[in-house]
Amino acid sequence: MNELPQEPAPDMGKSRIDQSRRQRRQKLLIPKGKSERVLYLNEIAKRLVPGVEFFAFSLVAGLVLSLGILLDSPAMLVLGALLAPFMAPAIGLGFSTVIGSISFFLRSTGALLVGAALVFGSGALAGWISKLFLDMPLTQAQRFTTFTIPDFLLLSIGAVLAIYLTIRVPKQRSLVASVPLAYEIYIPIAVAGFGLAAGNQELFPQALKIALVNIAWVILVGTIALAIMKLRPSTAFGYLLTAAIIGAALYGLIVSSALGSAVRQQVEPFITLTPQKPTKTRNVSPTETEKVATPEFTPAPNDTLQPTNTLAPSRTPTVTITPKPTPVWAKVYSPTYSGVLVRKSPGFDGEYLASMDNESLIQVLPEVELVDGVYWAHVLMEDGRDGWMVRGLLLTATPAPGW
Repeated sequence: MNELPQEPAPDMGKSRIDQSRRQRRQKLLIPKGKSERVLYLNEIAKRLVPGVEFFAFSLVAGLVLSLGILLDSPAMLVLGALLAPFMAPAIGLGFSTVIGSISFFLRSTGALLVGAALVFGSGALAGWISKLFLDMPLTQAQRFTTFTIPDFLLLSIGAVLAIYLTIRVPKQRSLVASVPLAYEIYIPIAVAGFGLAAGNQELFPQALKIALVNIAWVILVGTIALAIMKLRPSTAFGYLLTAAIIGAALYGLIVSSALGSAVRQQVEPFITLTPQKPTKTRNVSPTETEKVATPEFTPAPNDTLQPTNTLAPSRTPTVTITPKPTPVWAKVYSPTYSGVLVRKSPGFDGEYLASMDNESLIQVLPEVELVDGVYWAHVLMEDGRDGWMVRGLLLTATPAPGW
């Protein structure tokens, strides 16, 4: 019997090499070819251009954030950050340096300003509504007027994660990675609008400063992350724009001294003063003192010494030291809210001064006033300002005099 002709066996080694090459290409974040790289960057740029939904969800997020400020609810603030749109303009500010397009940078800046204006207006509306209420705690709003190291870490992680997922999967938008950006940018903007409309000078300038520095930090971290992922500018104009953006971000951080103040606030409790070394003093004998202090004088033979008038000694008053009473410290505790308000004068009609978180320590002064059937305690804050708080919201180990 004649055997049927058999087909030649495929080259298994060559197919394995091609398969391994395809796998390596899939692992690369950025295509190596010039034309493929241009198409890839254009695809990412199109995804970073905000649409109408960006501004619509920015308005919705601003309204929810404003409601969270009114209710002093951290859960509502988190919900507002979750409802915020994908922060494409913030990521686009750093990505514009790669493609070297000043028009794309200006477009991203304009979109971010419009979205921020919607959130700011929502906060201003809540601040106007707050004037209708007399006693409103603003503990959560006060938290976004200071710089902290955890906020910077959260912002950095969110910026790196959002940029990585944008480069890795350009056809999808990861809203989860954008939540930290919305939390650290939109909430301070809403607090600033609230403070401006409510007339609270502690909220408006400081919260707006926090938002601007956070945006500068996102630009700086985004540009560095793109450079680490080997996504660098391809033109001289791109390098010039990159240097300008990084310089502007660093200038904003240095001028505001935000990062330095945050580091000092976190490290200051652990810094101990080093004692100074005592200076050595030389013991001077009485004879040496007399030689230095009283020069020798020998009268001439013809000179006659004239008596000098001396003033009668006067009594010097003695200073009496009055002992100061031991300061009394108390803890702030409110069973219904997360903090207590401090007012400039006793009574619920007193002007708002500040707010203290629960478990905060405050010094209690001896004065106590009874206003509208409520006892008000005179307190002294750490910054030296004194005010009045409801005495029933203070916990002391030893009652102050007159309690």
